[in-house]
Amino acid sequence: MVNMEDCVKSLSMDHPLDTTPKYSVTQASKLVEISEHTLRYYDDKDLFPFLQKNTAGKRLFSEADLQWAKLLECLSNSGLSIKEMQKYVKLCTIGDSTVPERFEILKKQEKIVKDQIKEKKKQLKLLQFKLDYYEKWCRRI
Repeated sequence: MVNMEDCVKSLSMDHPLDTTPKYSVTQASKLVEISEHTLRYYDDKDLFPFLQKNTAGKRLFSEADLQWAKLLECLSNSGLSIKEMQKYVKLCTIGDSTVPERFEILKKQEKIVKDQIKEKKKQLKLLQFKLDYYEKWCRRI
């Protein structure tokens, strides 16, 4: 198994991420603009492999955890299922030998998102056509 630095190193190539736990769920939620409920849910689904807890059992997020949360939210918003996210996280914790498999997961998801964008553009074009028609019609009244 790899450590947290290895796991999140691809999230920030410019500078090392701080792994010192310091933010409560409430603070983390505000910083990353993800609901407290969602952060807890992700943790309950074992999507934060390095999240630490204080002596009272409260979750504590580091800067690295915050970046990880943003990645999880991106994956979720792109349509990746929790099961697929769990697989991705597990692969990340195994190490570099799984990079090709992780690449394929993200490549597949990229295609899905591109297809969705293409479909949304078609929908937008039709809506704009109808709006243009109605706007011209309304000007005649």
